[in-house]
Amino acid sequence: MPRATGLILLFYGVFHLAMGLAQRELPWLMTAILLGIGGAALLLVRPWSRTMVYAAALAAAAVGLISQVSAAAGAGVDIPLAIVIWALWTSLWLAVAYVGVRYLPDGRTAPEPL
Repeated sequence: MPRATGLILLFYGVFHLAMGLAQRELPWLMTAILLGIGGAALLLVRPWSRTMVYAAALAAAAVGLISQVSAAAGAGVDIPLAIVIWALWTSLWLAVAYVGVRYLPDGRTAPEPL
C-alpha cells in the first residue's frame, strides 16, 4: 500500500511539475518537489518515512493555499471560492498520503525489505 500511494503522489507531483513549467510559476514547482519527496518517502518505506510524508504533504498544502489565494487576488476571482477549489484538489492527495502513511512502520519495528 505505501508503494502504491507513493506512486500516486509522484504522479500528482509530475502534474504539478508540468503545470509549473507551463505557467512558469514557482509555487507549482515547489509543490511538485514536495509531493515528489513525499512519494519517494512512501516508496522507500523507512521508519522516518511517516514524518517525511506528513511534513511534505502539509508543506505542499500550505504552498498551494498561498499560491491559490495570490492567483485569485491577482485575477480578481472570489477568494473564498478559490479556497474551496484548493481544498477539494488538495484533499485528494492529502488523503492519498494519509492512506499510505497508515501502512508505514512506526519506527519501533524493523523496516520492510526492499
